Amino acid sequence: MPENSNHMSGDTVIDKTVRLVGAISKWMCLALVLLQFGIVVARYLFDTGSVMAQEALLYIFGTMFMLMIADTLRADRHVRVDTLYQRFSPRRRRWIDAIGLVVLLGSFSVFSLWASWRYVLSSWIARESSREPLGLPGVYLFKTVILIAFVLLLAQALVILLRCLRPASNKGSRT
Repeated sequence: MPENSNHMSGDTVIDKTVRLVGAISKWMCLALVLLQFGIVVARYLFDTGSVMAQEALLYIFGTMFMLMIADTLRADRHVRVDTLYQRFSPRRRRWIDAIGLVVLLGSFSVFSLWASWRYVLSSWIARESSREPLGLPGVYLFKTVILIAFVLLLAQALVILLRCLRPASNKGSRT
């Protein structure tokens, strides 16, 4: 594990939950590939198609992508400009991460939750389904993933923020 990630990883309930959701999401990738293969086979070998299968492909991809966001943060695989960051002491890295978590990630996640809440709620009230005649029902369930993803992301960010703010366990690090 890289030296700078000691505050990124942990073993809290939130870390374990996000790790589990991430593992489930990775299996969605296999489902995505198999479904796409089935769609191609159906189209080119049997000259048939399915609106439900096409929509399922989009829903699986969207769900997989959204649910992997928090796990990406937990695993310290998110985008960061490492040119200067790698030269900083562990203490300074923690402070940079803390500021980034609050100012950038936290504000974006809170705004995203606020902006999507009514969107998801109206979908649930209408029990929204596909606009296509032969499409999938339960679009409101898919839209709920937006809220779940940002709640998980905020929870993981909060756990990491608390780790950033606590004193470093390695006393010999330079500041």
